[in-house]
Amino acid sequence: MSKDVQAPLSGFSASYARLVFEHVRNQGHDPAPLLPVMGLSDAEVNLPQVRVPARRLTQALHLAAQICADPHIGLSIGQGVRPSHMGSLGYALTSCTHLIDGLAQFERLQALVCTEVHVHHKVVGDMLESRHEVIGDVPRDYHFWSFVLVSRLAFARWVANRPLVPDQIDMPCPAPADPRALQAFYGVAVRYDAPVACERAPAAWLTLPNPNADPQVHTLMSAMSDQQWQRSSQEGDQLVGQLRQHITHQLHLGLVPTLEGLSEAVDTTLGVSARQLQRRLADQGLNFKDLVEDVRRGQVLHELKHTALPLSTVAERAAYAEPSSMHRAVRRWTGQTPAVIRAEAQGRGGAPGASGAPLSGIDG
Repeated sequence: MSKDVQAPLSGFSASYARLVFEHVRNQGHDPAPLLPVMGLSDAEVNLPQVRVPARRLTQALHLAAQICADPHIGLSIGQGVRPSHMGSLGYALTSCTHLIDGLAQFERLQALVCTEVHVHHKVVGDMLESRHEVIGDVPRDYHFWSFVLVSRLAFARWVANRPLVPDQIDMPCPAPADPRALQAFYGVAVRYDAPVACERAPAAWLTLPNPNADPQVHTLMSAMSDQQWQRSSQEGDQLVGQLRQHITHQLHLGLVPTLEGLSEAVDTTLGVSARQLQRRLADQGLNFKDLVEDVRRGQVLHELKHTALPLSTVAERAAYAEPSSMHRAVRRWTGQTPAVIRAEAQGRGGAPGASGAPLSGIDG
């Protein structure tokens, strides 16, 4: 990446995105063309603090699919995930005593891996439900979502050393031409064109013992992960990413976020007070109100372009009291109405149900 270009503050850790690079190389192909697509230099491929936005990762997956002639490239690459792709957090998860310990740790520190997709886990009856909240303009793309979801289950299977089979998988993208390969991996039918990505699995998974458990390694790697988290938060990238996640969560609850209202969550997850957070944002030329507006704008425009959700639902998920308030906001942002934006996206093949875009059809 050129020194005069500012590195992105959100996206996937470069060490995680490295999976794409490694797979292409392991298939006997030259992975060099992937680097400019991901916005990385040779040295940055192994740096966990460098970020690859979801859009660039999607472009890289499409290019890898072309190079390897693999229509299920996300499935192929996702199965290769190992602890090293998540750095110290990966080794902390691998050495935990039970899966529930690892899941709790992942939820707290997941921004070390990705800041554009945030996973919320909850137990509903005898089921564990994992919902993926999108933060920003993340593509509704088969290659991208199969990579993200497959890598999660592949890692859980690798850690548990068990052929774990979920109960339900929802993917927020069109189905591939042949869905049998992904269904064979999961062992259960996959539902496509879902509003959000969601995994449902037996809650009994949480109490499964980890055959790789090592308390000493876990303590060491957890401490290193916490230090990385604190360091990156102080540098600003993780702090803003986590704050955006808190804002998104509040919006989905129908609440317009305030810094005071988030003060407890911010203090718990970011380790800073609301006043310190204000100063950190100011140091980066940001303020909380503008950040809320930016999250709202990204979410609303994404759902107008890439989902078939009713306009009233889009407005509700962004915590607008009335759809008319969202209409006015969209006009202020774009000069167009929500209906026009959706119609234009459908005309470009951006509506749900459209086939996965080729490399040239994905924005950088």
